[in-house]
Amino acid sequence: MPGEDRISALHDDLLLKILSQVPTKDAVTTMVLSKRWGLVWTMVPKLEYTDRSKEGENSIWRLIDKSFQLHKAPVLEILRIQIDHYQFSNDADIGKCISYAVDHKVRELTLFLPSQDSQPKILQLPSNVYTSKTLVTLILSCSALVVDVPSLPCLPLLDTLALLGVRLLSNCPALSYLCVHRNMSDNVTRFIVKVPSLKSFTYSQRIRASARPLVLDSPGLQRLSLSDRDLDSIHYMPHLDWADVSLFAPYPKDDKFLRFFSSVKALRLSLRNDVAIRSKDIPLSWNKPSSVPVCLLSHLEIFVWKAFGGRSQERELVAYILANSKCLKTVRTSPSYFLEEKEKEKMMEEIKSMYRVSASSQLLPCTRMDMWI
Repeated sequence: MPGEDRISALHDDLLLKILSQVPTKDAVTTMVLSKRWGLVWTMVPKLEYTDRSKEGENSIWRLIDKSFQLHKAPVLEILRIQIDHYQFSNDADIGKCISYAVDHKVRELTLFLPSQDSQPKILQLPSNVYTSKTLVTLILSCSALVVDVPSLPCLPLLDTLALLGVRLLSNCPALSYLCVHRNMSDNVTRFIVKVPSLKSFTYSQRIRASARPLVLDSPGLQRLSLSDRDLDSIHYMPHLDWADVSLFAPYPKDDKFLRFFSSVKALRLSLRNDVAIRSKDIPLSWNKPSSVPVCLLSHLEIFVWKAFGGRSQERELVAYILANSKCLKTVRTSPSYFLEEKEKEKMMEEIKSMYRVSASSQLLPCTRMDMWI
């Protein structure tokens, strides 16, 4: 029949699943539909708030506070708050929200709280956050935020931690994924990551700053994405399968740090210099090793070199890899943009003529996807 309300006749579990897929603000408005809908949304185990207004009003916090008062679900599995334009003056509202979520056994807590202040703000998170027995995923993002952490925090089930412009140190024995993006506002000097349970680590520090080195000592790592300007030391990672490493000048004094990637199956290494724009202006040195690395002899299958400049040191290195990589299947190269067309053609012909110990290997041009092999 026209106008028949079939949705309201659905079972509560199905209605809760439907309401969990929409922002909480929209779920709350279903109260006006009927008495039946008036109570359903209060049992939703996921609350998600997004405020994209530019006025910096506190209406979002009033909505959150009101919905918390009406919320009746015994377990709040997910709480997400994203505010695009906001300048908070105190952490009372934030603390109240987080405390409520932790008390209701939250598993995923995500806060995106941009600040217009250039100075870092100290945020006092509720103490129950650091002893939560249910929190598995914690994502904090703010352009200028320093989280004041107690001396001995413990998050026994925390599996995923993402810090975007935020300082946070914690004792998390189950942590397997860690993402850190550093900015000028954090006051951490020597950033030490010593987490035995860590399986995946993403770290970026692209700002120009001195005395902010990274120390990585997590032997269980399987995936690593590292973009840094001040690499201090990396300990051996015997289980590392995949690594994407970008280093900015000045580079490490020697190449010893590469020894700790000896077990990696896929390695993308990028050396960058903000002053020397053209690759031919970047100093390059390479010394032939006394013995052939095991990775070349036993398992290197794909070799990619982008922006190949054709200098003698580069040619020697490519020739060495081709002559010693017994398992090599694919070789991809692309010339540097500053070379003339004739130079590019000559360079590619020279590479084709180099001896390859693996007779089945193919020489192909680079593609965009080769950046992420």
